[in-house]
Amino acid sequence: MKKNSARRSGYVALVGRTNVGKSTFLNALMEAKIAIVSAKPQTTRRKIVGIKTTERGQAVFFDSPGLHKPHFKLNELMMKDVRDALHDADLVLYFVDIGAPQHDEFIFSLLQESKKPVFLAINKIDKLNRGRVLEKIQEYRDAFPWKEIVPISARRGDNLELIEELIFRYLPEGEDLYPAEETTLQSQAFYVGELVREKVLDRVEDELPFTTTLKVEEIKDRGDTVYVRADVYVENVAQKKIIIGKQGGLIKLIGTDGREALEEYFAKKVFLDLFVKVVPGWRNSPQVIRDIFD
Repeated sequence: MKKNSARRSGYVALVGRTNVGKSTFLNALMEAKIAIVSAKPQTTRRKIVGIKTTERGQAVFFDSPGLHKPHFKLNELMMKDVRDALHDADLVLYFVDIGAPQHDEFIFSLLQESKKPVFLAINKIDKLNRGRVLEKIQEYRDAFPWKEIVPISARRGDNLELIEELIFRYLPEGEDLYPAEETTLQSQAFYVGELVREKVLDRVEDELPFTTTLKVEEIKDRGDTVYVRADVYVENVAQKKIIIGKQGGLIKLIGTDGREALEEYFAKKVFLDLFVKVVPGWRNSPQVIRDIFD
């Protein structure tokens, strides 16, 4: 980069259906764990902000929830985050799984409405050989007026340097939007809760990922240790029994996994106190959703 090149800074929305690798991409590009990752649907429930500052400028990424039709107040909030991300962005990266169906008119209409330049990020190219990847690119080429089409593997790191270079080419000229040392806008309580919720998702099956959430009630630094108290919300007693497990076995495993993740984050010993709380219909309660996510 020439020394007299103008800095470029702006907002980049990461959008797509669930499980297409948006959060994996963000973490890989940031070279840090900004967003939790799980194979379970609807892992990302709020807009996660990652801030990458380089010699070229600053890209502020919005990792948005996976696009879906909302059936609960919680899902309506998630979709509002997606629309807000599209509205605020200077550039949109639309992610698809290379093995998934090619055309999605619902999403294409949202992208068209945004009137923003859109990249197509075809993720998980490590699933197919080069010939099949080229075929998939061709299938997508005429589906939408993409500014760029970039085949990537977020998990393996393929073409991440290329897509970063392209992002900075399309961002507007301007000074940094945030201090260079900032990497995210998440509060500590939210991030801690997400780290533990990731471990819940790793351990539960069936419908529980949709009906379970987590709220951090207290974080207290006690010098040599950090005390964290959190509630795992479920919607009924049967779900509570599943989360707790036989003789408390599952909640102990979740607690151990969560404690280890938090000790890595805090770089000191952590005492994690988990409680399972039945909150019927919490996904349709504006008050509960506000208490958890605000």
